[in-house]
Amino acid sequence: MKSKKLNDLHLTILEIARDFDVFCKDNDIRYYLMGGSALGAMRHQGFIPWDDDFDVFMDNMNYRRFIDVAKARLDTTRYHLQEEDTDEWPLFFSKIRMNNTTFIEQDIAQLPIHHGIYIDIMCLNNVFDNQLLRFLQYFSAKVLSASVLGKRGYSTSSLAKKVILKLTSVVVFGPIKKGLLRFVRSQNSKQSVRVGHFFGRAPFSKTTFQSSYLSTPRYVDFDGLLLPVPKNVEKYLEIRYGANWMEQPSQDVIDSFPSHAYITDTKKDYSFYFKK
Repeated sequence: MKSKKLNDLHLTILEIARDFDVFCKDNDIRYYLMGGSALGAMRHQGFIPWDDDFDVFMDNMNYRRFIDVAKARLDTTRYHLQEEDTDEWPLFFSKIRMNNTTFIEQDIAQLPIHHGIYIDIMCLNNVFDNQLLRFLQYFSAKVLSASVLGKRGYSTSSLAKKVILKLTSVVVFGPIKKGLLRFVRSQNSKQSVRVGHFFGRAPFSKTTFQSSYLSTPRYVDFDGLLLPVPKNVEKYLEIRYGANWMEQPSQDVIDSFPSHAYITDTKKDYSFYFKK
């Protein structure tokens, strides 16, 4: 059974998702639920009960359009666009955060950024047909992510990870960073049989799928909202989570997905906690 705190968080995220869906429809932007949000929609008809985030992805064309339109038309009295690859948010995906709420994550609690409750917006990139080149795209994305996390700060007990984060944070900057990012996105102006999401946590084998799986979205129930998933969402989820994705995981698996948040509050602005 969900705690009241998690239930309140889910209701607030649903409010953001509803407004985001209307915004995308009004501006002819196509998106799909991804990852755990797509899995929750198909297996639970809403949030995975222990999950506390909400993820969508778009192809590159729609993602670029979304960023441009959000900068111009987003209701900034209610929402804040945390744009990718900026001083505020140097990672390679974007967020929509709700004003006057709090979702502080421990790794970034010290940063002077907007810490409101959010949804993640990811960009799918066209990928090489050749598997080796596709892996190099994936590897380049991981190096970029590690360099940002190394500079920003990331909690880990792994000595190997600490060394990698430190090394990439020193080496990857300027022309090297631009070159790696250009390579990750090098196929976006070309026709591609497959697309991939390389800036997430999934291993290489689970990051790409046929672009035809997306197609015209299917609308499914998500805790009372009708939200879009890829047309062939079952094939996508099989790649991402395995053939038994509809089965309820064991408690050990559930326990391996701790809360993202250090402090959440659906009623108070995050600045309240920084003052405290």
